[in-house]
This record gives sequence, structure tokens and C-alpha cells, in this order.
Amino acid sequence: MPAQTPPFSRADHRDALLAAAGDVGYLRQLGDDHLALFRPGGDTLVVSFEALDTTRARADGLPLSTAIARKRGWATLDIMAEGRTWFRDDAVHDFFDTLTDDGFFDDYDDVLFVGGGMGAYGAAAHSVAAPGATVFLMQPYATLDRDVAPWERRFRAAWALPFGPRYGNAARMIDAAARVYLVTDPTETRDAMHASLFDGDHVTRLVAPHAGSDIQARLEEIGILRRLLAGAQTGNLTPQRFAQLWRARRQNPGWLMGLLRKTDRLDRPWLSALVAGHMVRKGAGPAARRRLNDALSRLASAGREAPGDLEPAPVKAPDRQLLAGE
Repeated sequence: MPAQTPPFSRADHRDALLAAAGDVGYLRQLGDDHLALFRPGGDTLVVSFEALDTTRARADGLPLSTAIARKRGWATLDIMAEGRTWFRDDAVHDFFDTLTDDGFFDDYDDVLFVGGGMGAYGAAAHSVAAPGATVFLMQPYATLDRDVAPWERRFRAAWALPFGPRYGNAARMIDAAARVYLVTDPTETRDAMHASLFDGDHVTRLVAPHAGSDIQARLEEIGILRRLLAGAQTGNLTPQRFAQLWRARRQNPGWLMGLLRKTDRLDRPWLSALVAGHMVRKGAGPAARRRLNDALSRLASAGREAPGDLEPAPVKAPDRQLLAGE
């Protein structure tokens, strides 16, 4: 079909998913709010969970499993949600029950469950359907059950959803997995509290400081997600290897700007100057330059030295738009 400018309309996006399924795969409606896209491949199966809004926003309109599956010839099963359903739908649960009963997962040598945020909850909770699978979770949530996580004050619209008894507490559903990888940001307190509920000798924690409110998007933006998934599938992904790949964030404008906003909120002008100065040296525009100059001014007013050899940076004035008649 013709190239689209994301985000897709719902109708055009469904056409794109049908085209991706082809003649040998399928796109199946699960209840009112979920889709299952299956694309056959080799001996490894990637099972991904994400919101349809996230899928539609990609240039090709396809799930997060697509890039690595194309490169490695893997099969994919992608569960996509219309809205913040948290995959709490009997139709989704019945679908996985049927896959297990039919021995679907037994056809593959390796099964890899993947998700971020709400998708990480879905991936972890449903990984129990394939004992021995590998699970890769970015910013996972254990449950929104008020009895289990009364400290979770976000996502209030989801509090009425039944987080059990089937495929309920995601932190418990990973017990049957062979390996579990958790990418977490310890500076996000409530996210870190959820992550702490996932434990066991088979759990590997991958620390991503200041990754922000959407770790999956950050890893995709930096361009390291495919290598992380490949390492998870082989079992070769270690905290040290993750740290090496995570260094790429230092060249990522989105991560740097997020870190700069955080230092601003913390009222730490020395750190703000350090981050903004790095961005300016990397060619950042007027916004970073203004933040650098403001931080340096505040340090000078307080009689404090600036980090390193930082000096105020010129801020280019925007080109003035000519008025009619000029």
C-alpha cells in the first residue's frame, strides 16, 4: 500500500496490519479493544504487547517486534490494545488459554515476551502461558490492584479493572519464565517500586537512570532496542552489556533535554549548566543555549563557580518575518 505519514487513521492502519499478516499469517479481533497479529517465521517467536496508538505512530505502522523479526527471520505474535485497557479482557485471556491448550508455543525453540509500560504488564502477565520463555520488560508494572499496590496513585481510570484472578499479578506470573530482564529507572520512585516486586534468581535488572516516563520510546529513539532483544533471546544480555549500549543516550537530544528539565525542576543550576553545556557543544539550538546562560547567571549571582570552562553561549535571534509592505 502507498506510504503513509504517521499517525495512520484507524482504517488505513488496519489495512497495513492486514498486509503485514499476508496470506499465511492472520489479524484477529479479540473482543472490542484488542487485536492479535501473527506473522510466521523461524524457530524463535516474539510475543509483543503495546497500545495501538504507539503502533500507529511508527512510520510503517507496525509493532515493535517488526524490525528484529525481519532481520533474524523470527515469527511474531503482537497483541495491541485500543486505549489503556491494561489487557484486562477475557477475550485476550481466552486467546492465550487456547494457544497453550493447542501447543502453539511448543512449536518454537525460543519464545520471547516483550513490552514496555502497560505493554510490559501484559507481556509479563501472559508469559505464564509459555513456561520456559524469556521475558524482556521495559518499565514494568506489577498490578494496579489496590490491595497489592495501594501506593500507586496514577492510572485512576484503570482502578475499576479486575486485575485477577486470571493472568493477574504480573510479578507472580513470571515465575515460570527461564529468564526475565527488567529495564528500570531508579530515579522514578513509583516505577522502581513496581520493579522491586519482580524478583527471583532468574531476574536480571538493567538500570537506566533518568530514562524518563517512557523507557520503550527512549530505547527505540536511541536505536538500541533491537540489540537488547537479540541479547535477551540468546541469554547474553548482562547489566554490563546494557550499560555499554545505554551510553548512546549521551548523544540523544531527547534524553538530554529530559535530563535538563529534571535538573531545572530540582533547582540545581550547576547540574543544569553541565548538561546544557554538553548539549551546546554537541550543536544544540537556542533552547539549550538559553538554559546554559540562565544557569551560569544563577551560579554567578550566588558566587559559585561554573563547571569546567563553561561560558555563556550566544543565542541567535530568530529571523524576523517581514510584514506586508516591508
